[in-house]
Amino acid sequence: MIDRAEDRDADAVLAARKRPGGGEQPDGPSTASRAADSAGAEDVPADVALTDAALTTAEQRAAAHRRYRDTVDHTYDVARIEAGEDAQAGAQEAQPSGATACDETPERDADQDRKDSQRRGAGDTGARDAWAEALPALQKAWERHEQQFPERSRAAPRSQADGGWLADGDRRLTPEQNADASKACEDIRTEGREVILPAMRRVEAADPDRRLAGLDHMLKGEDRLKEKVADYLRAPGTTVREAVDTVPDAVRFTLTYNSERYAEGVLSDVDRLKSEGFELIKLKNLWAEEQYKGINSQWRRPETGLRFEMQFHTPDSLEAKELTHSAYERIRNPASPAERSAGMDFQRRVNDRLDTPPGTADIRDFPEKR
Repeated sequence: MIDRAEDRDADAVLAARKRPGGGEQPDGPSTASRAADSAGAEDVPADVALTDAALTTAEQRAAAHRRYRDTVDHTYDVARIEAGEDAQAGAQEAQPSGATACDETPERDADQDRKDSQRRGAGDTGARDAWAEALPALQKAWERHEQQFPERSRAAPRSQADGGWLADGDRRLTPEQNADASKACEDIRTEGREVILPAMRRVEAADPDRRLAGLDHMLKGEDRLKEKVADYLRAPGTTVREAVDTVPDAVRFTLTYNSERYAEGVLSDVDRLKSEGFELIKLKNLWAEEQYKGINSQWRRPETGLRFEMQFHTPDSLEAKELTHSAYERIRNPASPAERSAGMDFQRRVNDRLDTPPGTADIRDFPEKR
């Protein structure tokens, strides 16, 4: 079973903190890991939006980021452009609630965007066509799965009259714990938007062959974060601050690259993140796995200890991750062994359709497997 939320890693950190004389140790990678709760319905949109205009040079990209604090991005624009579909389709979708658009937006040259994107991804044409051809059948397969295994209802998290908090699975926070967790969530949102996001934009602007995706789900929703905190607080003696610091993906980002430039782009951007002052905690190359494909990494900002996640994807592997997200959630808490088995089979079928980018096998885990 995939360990998308890195729960086992977080449990190991808490266990290490409780051992006498033991600090946090760099735990090794699990068999396979996944982005924690990405693009979930409970996530809150960041008060930002990125442009999906493909600028020709790094200088133009950097200038655009300086001029426009808020621009519009959509996770699948790259896939639509490279497939030759209408590049304006994403612009018709409603902007996430709470996002702030800038007063002016540069006029988009759709034809030039399409040419630039196709030029950069010319070597990916065959793989992209194969994935696009397989996608409708995979989507239909998931629809059949949902009909066979209807989703169970789940009680919504709620505040209590005394100031406490209660969620599904007997997750509870006392009034004091809830107040501390709410303050921590606000601090994380502020640091994510005002410190970490600008650094990610600088990384993106450094080279036109990558793009940030899914920024509307950059921040984990407050209730989802409190669920994690409540889980970690079950360890005796754990404080709210320790629990919050254990969550590996309260802030998360995704960078996408075309297949031909993927391996080079990942290695370059790992170095760029380090140059921004972030500390690499771990990196997992999961392209050889059956249940999930991509490269996931965890980082820490040394000044505050805030951890965040960076995923590295191709447009196809990002689409596959989004398609299998609901399956992953059900595998974590299945209604029956049959549902769990069917969910894992679906994830296997989806990821079997992905081509591994060249050079990816040379990207090693950190810390390296012994």
